[in-house]
Amino acid sequence: MSDHFDASQIQSLADCNEFQYLLLGDLRDLLDEARDESDRKWLLAVLDVLVELMPQERQLHEKSGGYLSWILNDTPQRTNLVMHLHRKKLHLDYSLRSLRHRIRKENSWVAVADQLSCELRDWMNLFTEVSRLEASLARNSTLFK
Repeated sequence: MSDHFDASQIQSLADCNEFQYLLLGDLRDLLDEARDESDRKWLLAVLDVLVELMPQERQLHEKSGGYLSWILNDTPQRTNLVMHLHRKKLHLDYSLRSLRHRIRKENSWVAVADQLSCELRDWMNLFTEVSRLEASLARNSTLFK
């Protein structure tokens, strides 16, 4: 039995999105707790899974024809918006990897916890914003078929 998460277990975009949402809740809880070295271990565990889910989400999109391809098929005039959201998703992936690396390499989590916690909250806010825009775009696309 392994304690390592295998992102390939997630087989649908809906499951991936649900799991990401649950992990964001865990991350929010961890950021609200007292900041000591043991918190870093749990924070990194959550970040590791979130980082692993990002490429899995991209693979699931590719299996379904590409990022939000069904929206582009139905409403091609939304190409620029879809491309913009896709770039934001790639930025989210890169910036989360960077934050995780900085947290992992920091000698004293307590010394930088406030700053990196703020950066993680900013990341979470952007992630939530992109998710809401994706959902809104999907709803609007089905309305204007």
